[in-house]
Amino acid sequence: MPEFKKQFGFLGHDLAPGRKPLIVAEVGFNHNGDVELAEAMISAARDNGADAVKLQTFIGRELYAETFRAQDPDNPGVEIPFYEFWERYQLTRDDYRRLFAFAERLNIPLFSTPFDEGSLAMLLDLGMQAVKIASGDLTHTSLLKAAGAAGVPVVLSSGMATEAEAGRALEVLHGTGARQVALLHCVSHYPARPDEMNLNVIPRLRERFGVPVGLSDHTLDSASSVVATALGAVMIEKHFTTDRNLPGADQRVSLDPQGLRELRQAVDQTRQTLGTGDKEPQESELPTLKGARRSVVARETIAAGTPLERDMLAFKRPCNGVPAEDVAALLGRSARVDIPAETAITWEMVESRS
Repeated sequence: MPEFKKQFGFLGHDLAPGRKPLIVAEVGFNHNGDVELAEAMISAARDNGADAVKLQTFIGRELYAETFRAQDPDNPGVEIPFYEFWERYQLTRDDYRRLFAFAERLNIPLFSTPFDEGSLAMLLDLGMQAVKIASGDLTHTSLLKAAGAAGVPVVLSSGMATEAEAGRALEVLHGTGARQVALLHCVSHYPARPDEMNLNVIPRLRERFGVPVGLSDHTLDSASSVVATALGAVMIEKHFTTDRNLPGADQRVSLDPQGLRELRQAVDQTRQTLGTGDKEPQESELPTLKGARRSVVARETIAAGTPLERDMLAFKRPCNGVPAEDVAALLGRSARVDIPAETAITWEMVESRS
């Protein structure tokens, strides 16, 4: 398998093991083709805990063959050339220019998922600093090559894919020069059920491919994102909208502002609970440690000059004398002073060994 960077900077954040995951608010096309609504969603994402915002960029006629007809998601029971549905949600080049400038003013990174090479070229020309490849395009070799050659970090989503297919896509990206690639585990079911999330694949993919791995989470709650964080996910992507009752195909599977805040809190708390991995007592435990551990205590009064023997000693709380674990070092030493019964023995009470 080709070598990638195991950690790298991504839109001002470090994608690295042990760091809290980047939370990406996937606005996608929830803006319904309205640039002002897109701005409102970017602003709401920033205000409610997102680290970055992502859109989807497409040209309807480049996405679906003009001869393909299907039910119109916006008008049940009506069949249309399906590219027309996607044309409703297209934004223009000027719209993207405006949105990149808007996000820059808000100091939140904005990037997008291009669905064709022309859209990718337009986004890069406008200064986009990272690119996402959708799950459906994991086998779209020409788009992968264009993304890999773009000179910016690439996020590759792997919904519907086998491990072998993910590996082949990574090889294509590597072959065109990409070294900063993050792989997202994903289940392309909307909404995805908890029983099909298979989150144990996250560490497996990280080990197999040597890339940072995250989660594109299509479940309706935060549980999978929390578990993914505990498994070392470097990025959590969730669909986002300002109002789940807005028209549009993805609104109902998206987080609203409250849901995004709750996700942010849950992920941050999870990272806190994971800690450093070093087994050391916490500062808050130290008072409990002193009260719960045991000292060596005189079971009976021990006269000065008496050598200490095991049957003279007991082990009792609190730990304000010689710790119980050091009893062997006391045995055979003579008491320097009279030691009353039920008194914790300290090193000052006994003679040094000759």
